[in-house]
Amino acid sequence: MESTLSVINLMPSGKAQITTFVRSIKSEILSGEKRVLPILVQLKYAEKTIDEILKDKEIDEAFLNEYHGYSAKETVIIGGAEIGEGNFGTKYDYKESGDLQWIELDEKINKLIKQRKEREKFLISLPIEGVTDEKTGLYINRPPKSSVTKCTVTIK
Repeated sequence: MESTLSVINLMPSGKAQITTFVRSIKSEILSGEKRVLPILVQLKYAEKTIDEILKDKEIDEAFLNEYHGYSAKETVIIGGAEIGEGNFGTKYDYKESGDLQWIELDEKINKLIKQRKEREKFLISLPIEGVTDEKTGLYINRPPKSSVTKCTVTIK
């Protein structure tokens, strides 16, 4: 009986295989021969599965334990990928430093951010043709809007 991990070995290994796999998937999707929404759903399931695996702390620990079995500070190469070690998510709580200058700057910045958000709300509420600013006499345009329409997938 095959293990669950053997499924991962069916996925591309290396840049060239990824490129070939993506081109092949794209070609099949665009051919019009199959319904594509079930493919989108399956891709989202695969994405969520991989995300959950890579975010699991115990699995991360297993990866690090094996990596630490190699020589110190060595970059390990497996399947054309370099594996190293790094620190991620480092955070500092500057409010706890007691630095009055930082606290004052933070308050000013937060006030400016709030003012900018209020101004942005005003700007997007302008009529499409724009308006003349009563204080400055300058003409203000409504900011251009751009977006991309995509299918959404909610995994339940």
